[in-house]
Amino acid sequence: MFADPARIPDWVEETLRYDTSSQMLARVTTADVTLHGTTIPAGDRVLLLAGSANRDPGVSRSRPLRPGPRHPRHRQLRRGPPLLHGRLARPAEAQVALEELIKRIGSYEIDAEDAKRVHSVNVRGFATLPTTFEVR
Repeated sequence: MFADPARIPDWVEETLRYDTSSQMLARVTTADVTLHGTTIPAGDRVLLLAGSANRDPGVSRSRPLRPGPRHPRHRQLRRGPPLLHGRLARPAEAQVALEELIKRIGSYEIDAEDAKRVHSVNVRGFATLPTTFEVR
């Protein structure tokens, strides 16, 4: 991304698709729903595994550095109240932050051996991510 800041939107979308922070969502059906021959009655609780759906090779594939449009079908921030966040906050927060970051640093290294993931059933992320960088 340092060589081509115009690719930052692709970087943001791919990060949300591949390593989304919320791996699962609990919902209650408001009507009977039939999926793949099984009916889920209205009022039943359903656990949606967004992290798994975003890695379905039949739906999406990694493309952070390849030219072309972002994949339109990743499952993060797609419907309901989060839609506003998904359409406005991603560019307003992540894109601006990454643009400012690459203006200020020339390169960076992540110490993957000492990186520590957050251990949670629902949330993905890092508790620590040791990084060294070169200031421009």
